[in-house]
Amino acid sequence: MAPDTALRMLHDYYQPAPPAWTPQTVGWYGLFVTVLLSFLWLGIRSTLSWFKNRYRREAVRGVAVAAPAQFSILLKRAALAAWPREEIASLSGEAWLDFLNRTGTSEPFRTSPGNQIEEIALNESPASEEDELALRRLAMKWIRRHRVQT
Repeated sequence: MAPDTALRMLHDYYQPAPPAWTPQTVGWYGLFVTVLLSFLWLGIRSTLSWFKNRYRREAVRGVAVAAPAQFSILLKRAALAAWPREEIASLSGEAWLDFLNRTGTSEPFRTSPGNQIEEIALNESPASEEDELALRRLAMKWIRRHRVQT
């Protein structure tokens, strides 16, 4: 056999088909479905939480621009959005401060200037600049962190 004939008898290089990118086992499909459902559940949960806490965002914006005499009113509005009206509407004075301390993460309304929030609201007595800043921080902290027990 001549070398020229032998080369003609060779076949071209065979290249296999590229591998498929689709999963080949059922386990991968199960994993994809689980991940997809997890993302869907997290999305729905975070959206519901965002809507549920809308009153907190509005109250924080209100406290940021309000006068010190309005802080107690804004806190009461935020509480009315989270708790039943029958439980909150009648609270005033020490009972209101006790409620704020009980539902907050700490008890800042037991000491000054937190315990003066009702006095400032009712008598419209002027608050010092430091007290105003401290009350604004206390009110924002309570709005952001209060715990609603249902």
